[in-house]
Amino acid sequence: MKSFSYTELLALWKKGLRNGAIRKLSFLKKGLFSAALAYTKHIKNIINPKLTILIEGVADFINNSVRKRIIKCGLERAARILENTKIVHAVPAINQWVNDDSYIFWLGTAILTKNSWIRIN
Repeated sequence: MKSFSYTELLALWKKGLRNGAIRKLSFLKKGLFSAALAYTKHIKNIINPKLTILIEGVADFINNSVRKRIIKCGLERAARILENTKIVHAVPAINQWVNDDSYIFWLGTAILTKNSWIRIN
């Protein structure tokens, strides 16, 4: 079972302040997170499953940077490309491209900006 300690929540709060994610949170989520931070500072760890699920959602939002989203989308697209045998046979160098970080970043950027040059159905 997942639990949150004061040091984990404080590190997330600081990271959110640095990357601006705290400003993007709704008042409800920001209040939940600051209340959890105050609770863990004075009392103990949070182990309630419902609260941990809510706090994990906020933590995922704080940890999710633009670069991570781009890489995740690029990796998903690369996996779909490799599943398509027609593309793999037509472009033999695709295996090398998919292993290149800059190509994965380009794929992810193309997806997130809707400028997709490769259509896979």
